[in-house]
Amino acid sequence: MLSFWYKNIPQYPKDHKNFWRTRLIAHSLLITTSYFLILTLLNLFYFASYELALIDAFGLFVSLGIYIWFNKTANVNIAAWAVTFMVVSLILMFVISVRGHAYSLFWATLIPPFTFFLVGRNWGSIFSAVAFGVCVYLVYLQQQQTITIGLGSLFNLIEVSLAHILIFRFYEKTRFSAYQHLATRNIEVQHLAETDKLTGLYNRQKFDSELLRLIAKDEDVQSTNYLLICDIDHFKKVNDTYGHLVGDRVLSEFANILKDKLPPNTLIARWGGEEFTVILTGESLADVTTQANQLKKYIKENPVANIPITISIGVTHIKFGSTVLSTLEQADKALYTAKKNGRNLVYISDNNKISAYQDSIKQPNKSNVNA
Repeated sequence: MLSFWYKNIPQYPKDHKNFWRTRLIAHSLLITTSYFLILTLLNLFYFASYELALIDAFGLFVSLGIYIWFNKTANVNIAAWAVTFMVVSLILMFVISVRGHAYSLFWATLIPPFTFFLVGRNWGSIFSAVAFGVCVYLVYLQQQQTITIGLGSLFNLIEVSLAHILIFRFYEKTRFSAYQHLATRNIEVQHLAETDKLTGLYNRQKFDSELLRLIAKDEDVQSTNYLLICDIDHFKKVNDTYGHLVGDRVLSEFANILKDKLPPNTLIARWGGEEFTVILTGESLADVTTQANQLKKYIKENPVANIPITISIGVTHIKFGSTVLSTLEQADKALYTAKKNGRNLVYISDNNKISAYQDSIKQPNKSNVNA
C-alpha cells in the first residue's frame, strides 16, 4: 500500500528545496485520505451523523483528487496550496459544524504546522490567525453553556493526538536529515577547501596552517618534526615535450608515490606547480635526510607515468620559536642550492648552514655553506 502510494510522487534530491515539501504533501494526502475514510465510516455507521459523514466524504474525495492531480502534474507549489486550503477549510468546517463542542477545537492546532511548512511563514501566520480567531469566537459563544463530555470528545482527543505525533515525527525527521545533510556538506566543503584538486593532497593553505600548528606546540613535541620541499627537476620540459595532460598525470602519480613511500603519519601537500611540501617525523636530521635520499633514488630509478624524472629536495628542522615563513625559507634555500648544484640532490639547512647529503656516509657534508 505505502509503496504504491509513493510510487508516482515527484522525486527530488535531498538537497533540493522541494524535497521535504513533496514528502509532506504525500504524507498529508495519505493521512487525510485514511482519516477521512475512517471518519466517514464511523460517522455514517456508528454515530449516524450524516452531516459529519458528508463533510468527511467530501474531504476523502478532495484528498484523492489532489493526489491524482499531483502525480500527473508534479506541480509542488499548487499542490502545497491545495493541501493547505483543504486542511484548513475542512478543519474549520468541522469545528464550526459542531460549534466547537466535544474538544473539536483541538483540530485547529494542526493548522499551523501544515500551513507554515507548505506555504511559508507569512501565509501560515494568516491562516493560523483566521483559524484561531474562529476558535476564539466559538469559545465565546460557549461561555454560558453547560458542556457535556461524551464519546465524541474522546475520539477527537485521540485523533488529534495521533495526528500531532505523526506531524512532529515528520518535522523531527526533516530537521535531523537537514542537519545531517548540512554536516556532510560542510565536511565536503572543508575537504575541497583543503585539498589540491589534481593530486588529492593537501593544498598550500592547509599545509601552512598545519605547519603553524606544529610550530606553536611545545619544544619537546616539535623536536622530531622536519620540513621537506620536493621539486620535480626540469618539469617545464615535461610539459613542453609531452603536453600538459601528461604533465598533470606525472604530478598525480608523483603524489601517489609520496603517499606510498613515506610513513602513514606524514603530512604531504602540493605547495605550488611542481613543488611538494612534506612534514616528516624522524629520530634525527640524519634519519630524515636518509629517507629523503631514498625517495630521490626511487624516483630516479622508476619512471613516473612512463617518463623518467628526477627530484631535488631541501630539508630543514621545524624549530620551536620559529615562524612558518622562516621555516619555509630555510627549506627553500636548501632546495635552491640543490638545484643550483646540478639537481637530483638532497640539501639540508641546519642552523643557517646549508650542506649536501652524502650517500657514502649518510650524513650531511661537513663543508658547510652560509645560508
